[in-house]
Amino acid sequence: MECPYLEKGRVAMCGASITMMVPSIEEEKTWCSTEDHYRCPMLLSHVLRSGARKERVKRTA
Repeated sequence: MECPYLEKGRVAMCGASITMMVPSIEEEKTWCSTEDHYRCPMLLSHVLRSGARKERVKRTA
């Protein structure tokens, strides 16, 4: 199972990245195209950013 944030097209891009990073061939083989995508630094960063946003919303409510 590949990463749900991998956007394939003419060039593969990482939807978990803030800058829509293009993963290297090595990164794509290691994380994007495998079940190990949950270990990807970009995906982990995305999850942490999402959690931080939710926490800020709770504090302001």
